[in-house]
Amino acid sequence: MTGKLLVLSALVAAAGATTSHGPFTEDFVKFLEKNPERNEYTLSAYKEYGTSGTFGGRATKDSKIAQQPVVFVHGNSDSALHHSAMASGWTKSVEHFKAHQYSGAELYGLTYGGRDINHSLQSSITCRNLLGLRRFIEAVLEYTQAEKIDIIAHSMGVTLARKAIKGGTMHLAGESCNLGGPISDKVDALVAISGANYGMCMCLMAGLSETPACGQAGYAPGACGNKNATMTACLEAEATCDGEADHASVLRAVNAVVDEDDNEDDDDEKEAAFVASIWSNDDLILGKDNLVWGRKTSHVAGSDLTHGYAGLDHFQSKDDTVRDQLALVSKHSLHGGRAKRHH
Repeated sequence: MTGKLLVLSALVAAAGATTSHGPFTEDFVKFLEKNPERNEYTLSAYKEYGTSGTFGGRATKDSKIAQQPVVFVHGNSDSALHHSAMASGWTKSVEHFKAHQYSGAELYGLTYGGRDINHSLQSSITCRNLLGLRRFIEAVLEYTQAEKIDIIAHSMGVTLARKAIKGGTMHLAGESCNLGGPISDKVDALVAISGANYGMCMCLMAGLSETPACGQAGYAPGACGNKNATMTACLEAEATCDGEADHASVLRAVNAVVDEDDNEDDDDEKEAAFVASIWSNDDLILGKDNLVWGRKTSHVAGSDLTHGYAGLDHFQSKDDTVRDQLALVSKHSLHGGRAKRHH
């Protein structure tokens, strides 16, 4: 009987080990509580979403930080860590990084928005999430005292992370917010996974264009001067953006440069010393071949490396690329044996 109990205890401990990445550690929470007003968003995520809603921080105040910290930003209706089959979070990434010499003091993430994919079309970019993420990144920088951090973002998280890094003012319907100056000099690597920088063709489907996720604060692809603005036409490989760019205004703001006077120019500016854009060409959410009016929608302008996978869906592009995520932030390259990168 004693032997069976020991085996059961070992199994319970092993199972617990796979879910013990969150929430924030007590040491990090104490740091955040020193400035509760500035860190309200981060603390709210810690209090609202439970064990799977946040992760990161020193186990003790004396824990060393040896690796460059990484901030993970999930996508629409996802979670910081595994919450459900359709909200898998960054659990696989965290486990892989921890298996390769990273500690919990060097890996950070929080949850924003709802975690029910059935409500994903009601989500869009908001000032609360932009400001909250910016303050979270700033908190990680101050807490770890790191000269630079890395950021890995997926889907809607790419939009949020890019604007949080670039700073400046974001004008949205009924609200606007100033994020402060750019912090790109504090970001070593940005890994942008399956972002929709030029919108999503699926938003041209009947009934979707009126939803928040497909609006001007979301992922409207516009018509780009094309008279036949249908999803099928938008996805065509030979489609071109001959007219004025009219994808969602929030995306145009993110794609623009913000100078010191908070003026926006229609140009590109790198968000980090090294920027990688990766996606799947078989992602049905972003569309076959990742095309929106002839452009790869997941390509962040100025990227140092781009790569399109085959055979992965939208969520697998996050969950099944953990080896490459680690290589991209630590070595600024993909693992060997991969197909030729797409430029």
